Amino acid sequence: MNDYIPTVHQPAGGTAGRPGTLLAAILSTALAAASMLVTAAVSLIAGRSLLRDYLREELGAEIDAAAVDSVVEAAFGSLQARAYAWLFFGAVFGLLLVPVKDGRTWGRIVLSVVAPVAVLLGLRDLTDMVSPITGVLAALAALGALAALVTCWLPATNRHVRTRGQLRRSQSG
Repeated sequence: MNDYIPTVHQPAGGTAGRPGTLLAAILSTALAAASMLVTAAVSLIAGRSLLRDYLREELGAEIDAAAVDSVVEAAFGSLQARAYAWLFFGAVFGLLLVPVKDGRTWGRIVLSVVAPVAVLLGLRDLTDMVSPITGVLAALAALGALAALVTCWLPATNRHVRTRGQLRRSQSG
C-alpha cells in the first residue's frame, strides 16, 4: 500500500487552503438553504393572499368572492404541503453546511441524495408560479441545489476532501 500522504498548503493564517470549488459548494448550499426557508415562510405566511391574487388575476375580477375563498382553501393545502417540504429541505441543506465545509464525504453523499429532489421540487413550483416571488425563490433554491451538487464533486474539491481525510487519519492514527 502506498504510504504517501500529500501535504496541504498552509497559508499564513495556519488553516488549510480551500479550493474555490469548495467555497462555491458552501455558498451554493447556503443560498439553497436560505431560499428554501424563505420560500416556506412566504408560502405559509402569505400563501392564502398570494393564491387569492393569483385566482383573481387568472379568472377576472367578476368572480364571486365566496367561490374564490373556497378554491383558495382547497389549493392552500397543496401550497402548505410544499412549504413543509421546503422547510425540511432547507433544514437539511442548512445542516449540511458544516460537513460540506469540513470536506466530509458523507455530507457530500447526503447532499447528492437530497439535491435532485430539491431541484425537482423547485421546478414543480416554477410550473405553478403562484406569484413572481415564489417563482424567483423556487428558481434560486433549485439553482443553488444544483450548483451545490455539481461543485461538491468537482476534481479540485475531491482532491481537497481526499487530502483532508488522509490528514485526519494520519493525525488520529
